[in-house]
Order: sequence, then C-alpha cells, then structure tokens
Amino acid sequence: MDTLTNRRDAWRLLHVVLSAGLGLACMLSTSAVNAKEYVLGPQDKIRIKVYEWRASRDTIFAWAALNDEYTVGPNGSISLPLVGEIKAVGLTAGQVANSIGDSLMKSVGLARKPNTAVEIVQFRPFYVVGKVTQSGEFPYRPGLTVLQALSIAGGLRTREDRDARFEREVIQGQGDVSLLRLSEASLLARKARLEAELSHASDIQFPTQLTSRTQDDVFAMLLKQERLIFQARSEGLDTQVKALRGLREFLQKELASLEAQLVFLDKQIGSIQKELTAVSTLVVKGLAAAPREFSLERALAQVQSERLSAETSLLRGRQEISKTDISILALQEGRKNEVTIDLRQTQAELDAIESKTETARRLLYESAVSAPALLARRADAELAAPIYTIFRLSADGATVQIQANETSAIEPGDTIKVEIPLAADETGALDLTLSERHKAPGLELKAETAGNTVGIP
Repeated sequence: MDTLTNRRDAWRLLHVVLSAGLGLACMLSTSAVNAKEYVLGPQDKIRIKVYEWRASRDTIFAWAALNDEYTVGPNGSISLPLVGEIKAVGLTAGQVANSIGDSLMKSVGLARKPNTAVEIVQFRPFYVVGKVTQSGEFPYRPGLTVLQALSIAGGLRTREDRDARFEREVIQGQGDVSLLRLSEASLLARKARLEAELSHASDIQFPTQLTSRTQDDVFAMLLKQERLIFQARSEGLDTQVKALRGLREFLQKELASLEAQLVFLDKQIGSIQKELTAVSTLVVKGLAAAPREFSLERALAQVQSERLSAETSLLRGRQEISKTDISILALQEGRKNEVTIDLRQTQAELDAIESKTETARRLLYESAVSAPALLARRADAELAAPIYTIFRLSADGATVQIQANETSAIEPGDTIKVEIPLAADETGALDLTLSERHKAPGLELKAETAGNTVGIP
C-alpha cells in the first residue's frame, strides 16, 4: 500500500514539474520579443504541446495528434485535428493555449482542461525598403532594433557604391564608343573600295578621316586589307574576262579558217561541175563511158556535203562568239550589280552606326559628366541623418506609421522605410539638355570621375 502511495506521489510531483515547465515555456515565448506580451500574426510558426494527467492509469498522456508545429494562416487562424479552426491573430501564446484547452474539453468531452503549452518557433519576417544596399524581406529575431535591421539590409546606400557603378559605366561606354568607331572606320574603308570597283578605278581613294590615322596600326591594317581585297577581286574579274576574250579570239580564228575552207570548197565544186559538164557531153556523143560521169557526180556531192558541214560549223562558231560576248557582259554587269547592292547595304550600316555612336556618346556623357556632378551636389545632403519610419499593422487591421530612431525596437511583420533628405536644388541638377551638351559635334569632351580624367571620343 505504501509503495502504491509513493508511486502516486511521484507521478503527482512529475505532473507538477511538467506543468510548471510548460507554463514557463509559454511565459518565455510570450515575453521573448519585448517586455509586453507578443501577439501572434500571419506567418508566425508555433509549436503546440498538449499533455494530460490520467489518475486512473497513474500516467501522463501525450496528445500526439496535436503535438506539432503550425503556421498561422492568412485568415489569422490555425487548423488542429479534433479541434478545428482556432483564432491566433491578436492573441498571445498563452491565450491560444487556453483556447486550445477549452476547445479540447468541448470537442472530446474531457472532465477537465488538459495542460497545453504554445511556444513560438519562428517569427514572421520584417521588411526594409528605401535607401539601403539590399531591400527586401528578412527573418526576424527577438530584440531587433532599427540599427540592427539596417545592418542586415547591408547598411545605407553609399555614394562610393554609386561612384563605382558610374566608373564601370564609363569604362563600358568608352569600350562601346571605341568599337562603334572601329566599325564605322571599317565600313568607310569598305565603301571606298566598293566605289573604286564600281568606277573601275585603278586604286582606292580612302577618305581623309582614315588616311589621317594611318599611324594607328589598326587603321593601317584596315586600309591594307581593303586594298588586298580590291586587288584580288579586280584580278579575279580581269582573269575571267581575259579567259572569255581569249575564247572569243580563238573562235574568230576558227571562223576565219572555216571561211577560207568555204572558198576552197566553192572552187573545188566549180571545177568538178565544169568537168562533169564536159564528161556528160562526151557521154551523150558516145565518146566517154558512163561510169566516169557517175564518179564525178559522187565527188561533187561529197564536196557539197563538206561545204554544208563547214558552213554549219561557221554558223555555230558565230553563235559561240555571241555567247562569249554575252558571258563577258553578264560577268561585268553581275559584278556591277553586286557592288551596287553591297554599297547600298554598307551605306545603311554606316547610317545605323552613326546613330548608335551618337547614342553611346550621350550615354557616356551622362555617366562621365552629369551623374558624377549630381552625386557631388548630393554628397553634403547625404551627410544628414537618415529618416526611419516603421509601418506596423495594428490589432484592428489598420497600418500605423511610427517615426523611429536607430534604437527603436522592431516587431515581426514591420516594414522599415529608410529615407535620406536631398538638397533643395537636387531636382534641377540635370536640367542641361543634350543639345546644349553637344553644341560642337565631334569635339572631344573631357570629364572627371572618381579622380580620373575620361575622354569621350
């Protein structure tokens, strides 16, 4: 009997200790953020523990189906097995624990409320926007201040960071303008070469803006390459035309030979016809044999056939000469049309390059001159103290604006807006128009950024 009594006393002591531990966990979770009790909101993640002392069995029963982690939903509630929807928004962890215990008594029919503890395992995030290095959503931790939140967001956006960005933009802009200028020079050289081909000139007349920069190896190589292309294309065309003209001369000589052959055959035909006439007279008088007449007729027919073949060859030769003339003309006209099309395309590319170059020069001017000048005027203003504003959702769902300082406490779900006051003349810092900046097109502009002089070609 004493053993049973001692066992019950031990279980009661364990029950008291467990209840005290659960109560202490609830108290710690509700006071972790500030001195005042923390109220739950959407995206908060909580852990629920439900235990019950069952005296009939002299044991502690754990509600395993309920003991788990839950996230407060957008509707402000959590959904539990056996219990259903439990409101959590606007309540402390202890209040939610009491609500769960009461709901279990009603839904399951318990004689008394089970021991329930609710602890916060993950707070809803906070947000930082404005003049910070990295704005966005960040995980919350208890005791967070505005200054700590600012450090999590990377600190204030500094002028040096923007200077570095403008330096990169200047370097990239200079590279873009240089590449466009090189492309323009290449197109100008090609245009000069095409014009020389079109006019059948013996050499290329490059524009002064190219010939004046031949001391530059890149420009010298451009002109050399175009001259080599011009020479190769001219020699190729001349070779083809020369071959066709050689064929034409050969055909003309062949025609001359055929014409001479026709003259010879005409004479041969005339001689055979005279002899045939004489022999035919003798055959009629009986003074010559008929086979002799037949032999002359066959010879005359053979020579006439040879003359017809020669005449056909003469006509075919004249036709080949006409084809050769047409091939020479087609070759020359084809090259002319090809050069004309290439010249038109080159001019179109030159116009596009000119427009792109002007745009690149203006962007480079913006990065090298206007923007650093604006930053220089903004430097003094940025020395002013930042303005911190906290946007917090109240219990009734309204958003409240709170003017804060660096030591102000942050709560989960807060949005911290960081602003830096600007100088009074800030809005007029970039009123220079592009036309005023480019009153002298082609003039090399100079700008200073980050202590370096930058040339804008």
